[in-house]
Amino acid sequence: MIKLVALDLDGTIVNEELEISPATTSLLRKIQAEKQIKVVLATGRMFPSALPFAYQLGLMDPVISYQGAMIRDINQFQENAKHYPTLFHQAIDVNVAKTIVDLIHEHAFHANMYVDDQLFTTELNQHSLYYQKISGVVPQEARNLHTVLTGPPSKFMIIDDRCDEIIDILHNQFSNSVSICKSRHNFCEIVHASVSKWRAIERLMEQWDITADEVMAVGDQENDLSMIKGAGVGVAMGSAPDHVKAQAHYVTETVDEDGVVKAIHKFVYGIENGANPSLNKDKTGENRTRI
Repeated sequence: MIKLVALDLDGTIVNEELEISPATTSLLRKIQAEKQIKVVLATGRMFPSALPFAYQLGLMDPVISYQGAMIRDINQFQENAKHYPTLFHQAIDVNVAKTIVDLIHEHAFHANMYVDDQLFTTELNQHSLYYQKISGVVPQEARNLHTVLTGPPSKFMIIDDRCDEIIDILHNQFSNSVSICKSRHNFCEIVHASVSKWRAIERLMEQWDITADEVMAVGDQENDLSMIKGAGVGVAMGSAPDHVKAQAHYVTETVDEDGVVKAIHKFVYGIENGANPSLNKDKTGENRTRI
């Protein structure tokens, strides 16, 4: 029995128009009300960027943001402080962050830095305008990130077509102190080494006495692998890279085809939803079903 559904946002339930379909919205509201299933967003977005989607879906449970670096309670808004309580936050060590900033400037990478839920960017250009559009957050320009590094950052994100090259450089210098992954082909995300979406989900599972077998996790990118592999039912979207699909228990349709709806129909309600199942064998030879 599924008791918790963990969902990535972009490419999973949020489409390129930055919308969640009516079918997905309706079904996620339904399983919370009828099945008492907990629905948790687990996203690389900063918390203020994820919050509107949580409200749209009528979520009652905490939101996981910054790739798992932060968990916030969205139902205990502190009016006097205009603040949502932070249940967990694992930021990057300041001294490590300073070295990463040096590297960013040395290689002239376009980068975002997230400190105290504020977004700083190295330059206001086409990259920052695009990110502002998809995140709904206005960045503050800081051509020298050292000047705004006032505390430990929750995350860095380098936006560059050289992502694979950047990841190699970062791994060589910071493999013991940060975790590095791609959330899009040109989005290189950097968080504390102990951070992942699945570890954040595990914190909530422990609180709610839920086991991994009772969790369904759905995502579409490399940064979703930890929860896709950790959950009892790990689902990859139809648009996911092949290496992500190979690690999933099941592969559903794309966000534009309401793949999450089809997955919930199958694993929560036991309904195939008219899809034609086919088998997808990963490198271990295990049968994996496409729905």
